[in-house]
Order: sequence, then structure tokens, then C-alpha cells
Amino acid sequence: MAKRNPNVPGPGFYKIQGSHVENRDAAKASKRALDREAARRKQKAAARPAAAVRRVRAKAASKVEIPPTPEVLAREHDRDFQRMNERRAVKKVKPAPVRREDYPSYLGATARGVIRRVARLAFAPLALARAVVDRVRHRD
Repeated sequence: MAKRNPNVPGPGFYKIQGSHVENRDAAKASKRALDREAARRKQKAAARPAAAVRRVRAKAASKVEIPPTPEVLAREHDRDFQRMNERRAVKKVKPAPVRREDYPSYLGATARGVIRRVARLAFAPLALARAVVDRVRHRD
């Protein structure tokens, strides 16, 4: 196989702003890992005798599963159906303690709104003065 130009996209390439850049270390490491794995598989296959493989296949083939009878299937179905329709006990939840000084939540929201509006009105002169100062500064 001929040597390729290093700018040709190959394994381990990724793009940066439209141009290909190869992460050569990652590509070499992954190729080496694949080679090591292939060599390991060859060694395992050579080390394992063929007779052991035949014995395992024979054991797997000798097991013949007999389909269950209709009575067995019916009993299993009944058990599943019972399990599915079981009633579970309802979890009891303690009610929240009622305080005597509780007030409706909308009152708190209303109070916050009123406070916000009062603060806005109180700071209105300052906001106006700041706007005037900014306007004067930008005109200079």
C-alpha cells in the first residue's frame, strides 16, 4: 500500500473550522489496541482444544425444552392475574398542623405588591435626578 499524504482524512480525524486535523496519537493507539485484541483472540482460539468446544455444543444441543401444558399455563396466568389485581394499602399522610394565626396566601402577595409600589414612588425623585445627571453628562 502506498504512503498517503498526511492531509488526507483517515482514522482519528476531526474538523476544526473547516479543515481536517488528525489526532495521530489517538489513531495509532486505537490501531494498536485493535491489533492486540486480534492477537489475543488468535491465542485463545489456539489454546482451546476443539474437543472442549464440541462438548459444550453437544450439551447445549441435548437440552430440549418441553413446552408447558395448558394446565400449568392456566395456573401461572391465574397467579399473575391475582398479583396484578392486588389492592395495596393506601399510605396515610399526616395533615399539616393548622396554626391559628394563619392568613390566606393572597394577603402576603398583596402586601408585597403594595410595598413594591410604595418603594417605587419613594425613589422616583432619585431616579429622576439620576436620569437628569446622566443626560447632562452625555451632552458634554
